[in-house]
Amino acid sequence: MVRRDDYGGREQAYVKHYVLEHYLQQLALKVGRFQPGTTLNYIDGFSGPWQHATEDLRDTSPHVALTKLLTAKRDLEAAGTPFQVRGFFVEKDATAHGRLRELLGSFEGAYAEAHVGEFEAHLEAARRFAGGGPKPFAFIFIDPTGWTGYPLAAITPLLRVRPCEVLINFMTKDISRFIDDKSSNARHSFVELFGDAEPLEAWRELEGTDREDKIVETYCDRLRRAGGFDFTGATIILNPQHDRTHYHLVYATRSLHGLIAFRETERRAMSEQIAARAEARQQRRVDGGQQELFAAPVMETPYMEQLRERYQARACGVVEEAIRARGRVDFDDLITLALAYPMTSLADLKGWLDELRAAGRIDVVGLGHGQRALKVRSGHAVVWRR
Repeated sequence: MVRRDDYGGREQAYVKHYVLEHYLQQLALKVGRFQPGTTLNYIDGFSGPWQHATEDLRDTSPHVALTKLLTAKRDLEAAGTPFQVRGFFVEKDATAHGRLRELLGSFEGAYAEAHVGEFEAHLEAARRFAGGGPKPFAFIFIDPTGWTGYPLAAITPLLRVRPCEVLINFMTKDISRFIDDKSSNARHSFVELFGDAEPLEAWRELEGTDREDKIVETYCDRLRRAGGFDFTGATIILNPQHDRTHYHLVYATRSLHGLIAFRETERRAMSEQIAARAEARQQRRVDGGQQELFAAPVMETPYMEQLRERYQARACGVVEEAIRARGRVDFDDLITLALAYPMTSLADLKGWLDELRAAGRIDVVGLGHGQRALKVRSGHAVVWRR
């Protein structure tokens, strides 16, 4: 299990690894139980290890992922459900690659390959690997140190593997900053990342969170179309010391249940992110010699709550407008609309619908005998009262 005290000065990496760990746990157990005998093929295109603080490398993504996947494998097999774990890791730095090979050799129960070089050079091998083993299911993790090295056109064949899910570390702060760079090199980078540079001019007219939202929405849409995914979404990882975005984790799936699980993982990670940011501020005060006897602990700023209110207001508005405009909307469609927004969970959506129902503005239809709650993939719908 990832621990905050392993990530001093890298609190954003802690939150990222928390999301990776907890989502992989849910994914492996759900897929393994649904289809016994599944082979989960984990692909990490920018493996490292680098910027680690522990000797056993437990604060690196390969260690986090394999530990959690092998725990799920043991749990499934203890219940009589066969489950295989395979890993495909790529690292361009030769020294880091050597440490990666040593790390992978310490894990028993998983087949793992370590490749040296650029991720782009190994994309075809990764695509083949993703379909390997009995009943394969691929999870693709793209975690670069910048915002290059995974051109959309180049990774598209890998994204189209079925079944698969994708998690990408999208370096929002760098991308937003380079929008105002009108050089040919910057434009080329945007074309590689997004497939074209068409939105650049419109983005330059925006600032702050409005600009970030449009950038991330566009990338999610391009990713969804490139891979033929049904659902994409992103969660915000903040700078631990300042009220600004560090990066987004962009997620893609073809499963509505996957989207719901991702947002539930995000909800749990929010409290961890709040605690990590508060601890980072406290440590900075101590390091700066500002710690006083009996001083009150540093608290999280209201910024995260402000962001939550921003996105939930938008999600709630879109849901209510859809019901009003269409008259009747399937519950599954409302989930898709609401959970496209960060910091919004299935529980939030149900809460809004309960309020509308209590106010006499909607009715719920399609519930079976004795059913009171809306359920996923159950044919339930919401009707606007005229």
